[in-house]
Amino acid sequence: MESDEIKVLLLFAILHTSFAVSNGLDYYTAGVFEIKQVNGPWYSGQEIIKKNLDKYFLAAQVAKTHKVDIMIYPEEGLFPDIEANETWFINYAEDVPDPRGEFANPCDQPDKFQNSPILRNLSCLAKAHNFYVVADLIDVKKCEVKFMCDKYDIDHCRTNPKDCPEDGKFNFNTLVVFNRQGLLVARYHKRHLFFEQGIDVPRDFDNVYFQTEFGNFTVDICFDLLFSEVVKGAESSDVTGLAFPTWWFDHTPVFYFATPYQQAWSMTNKVNLLAANVHDPRLGSLGSGIYSAVEGALVYTHNPDGLSKLLISNVPNSTEYIPQDMSSFDTKFYYVSDDDTVTELKGEEPRNFRSECGENVLGNASKVITDYRCHQTEVQQYTFVKLVGTEGNINTCSNGFCCSLKYTAESMDETFYFGVSGSPLNFYQMFSFGVQSCFLARCEPVNGEDCRNYILKSSTIFRSVEIQGSFDTKHIYPFAINSDIHLTDKDEWNFDKTSIVYQNLRRKPLLFLCLYGRLYDKDKKLKDKMEK
Repeated sequence: MESDEIKVLLLFAILHTSFAVSNGLDYYTAGVFEIKQVNGPWYSGQEIIKKNLDKYFLAAQVAKTHKVDIMIYPEEGLFPDIEANETWFINYAEDVPDPRGEFANPCDQPDKFQNSPILRNLSCLAKAHNFYVVADLIDVKKCEVKFMCDKYDIDHCRTNPKDCPEDGKFNFNTLVVFNRQGLLVARYHKRHLFFEQGIDVPRDFDNVYFQTEFGNFTVDICFDLLFSEVVKGAESSDVTGLAFPTWWFDHTPVFYFATPYQQAWSMTNKVNLLAANVHDPRLGSLGSGIYSAVEGALVYTHNPDGLSKLLISNVPNSTEYIPQDMSSFDTKFYYVSDDDTVTELKGEEPRNFRSECGENVLGNASKVITDYRCHQTEVQQYTFVKLVGTEGNINTCSNGFCCSLKYTAESMDETFYFGVSGSPLNFYQMFSFGVQSCFLARCEPVNGEDCRNYILKSSTIFRSVEIQGSFDTKHIYPFAINSDIHLTDKDEWNFDKTSIVYQNLRRKPLLFLCLYGRLYDKDKKLKDKMEK
């Protein structure tokens, strides 16, 4: 690229930023798209990608009418799960440049990127709609053998040819960010893989950032949110937002459900979070939202209805307060049907959950997309106490970690447990997570073991609940969830370091209340690769 071109781009960026600042706005407008992927054995891989890109463009057209500044699309949103060929999408991997050392605007450089149709489409999507685009694809890199590798090629450079893959290529699950002009401004390789056949783990674990005229962002993909690296990225003093494409799988206990975890992470780490998830309830995949570090969810969806959704909201530039001028904009919620009909939802999102979701109780899901299943993490390390009576005080300890529960309820006809654990979580025999956790949950025994079946519906009206814990970490995540996985209104609960206090102002039934502490320095890797 010639120096004159660089000067023009820099001048445009400065002018654009100055214009945004001169408007005096304390917020920007964000959109997240939860896609029900187009899929079917009658389509070729190329057709599947094209049809899902069409869904991206349709959502973008609606978002543009609301002057959205940034759009988030899900992890592998273009690549639906094909059971007969789990690695089919590798054939459609593209060489994604490193914007730290290379100018790349695929929309304006069609000849250079003629073999990269996904990159071209995403770049043109950003340019045509005048907003930042955060999306996901597969980055393929030829293994380079060198005497010495540097920071720009560390992921695909090896000093020993024996360390190269058999086919000579690396494939990375990759997040890309394009600015309003279609310029590639950030690239991030997913660090922690979750049963991802054919995908490689990068060597570069550095956080990735990008700057906009409305704040500075860091990025992350799905499973990476459970680890310490992104927390350290959020702790950078000038980061105000996290862009988060994900293909999440809901796990019990309910703190590992998508939207509760997104909200808790945003509030604890004091970063606004923009999360876009894939919609496939059969896999436990659903739940997207836009979250304020101060108020929690601004708009979110968590319903196994088999529909794509576009969510739009103003987001404060600050992570310390909600500006008054934000109130002039109502959040927007759109359904996108299979025939591309777009319908706006007025009012609260309905819920289509059954009472139970666990695979350990219901077995595997059918082929009907709305047949929602949730997965299980181990809970045998918890000490459980069943609630008895309409009020009580419970104190219990586990592995030197102690918690207390104080509650009053109108009735206690349903089964609730108080669970406490100070022991590590063994996650799929792959990772050991340092955890200190205490929660109140609507759950039932299975085969004589307490709290193995987590119920999604409750009719119990708790008047007040308070949980306190003797945590050894500052990374404590709060959860307050009503029946049917409704996030409890923020004015009904408060979180202060080691305690959460709930006061029921609207007589809605409570489902789950929790403090979940993460001791990241205690995490251990048990295996090099997650295997099915």
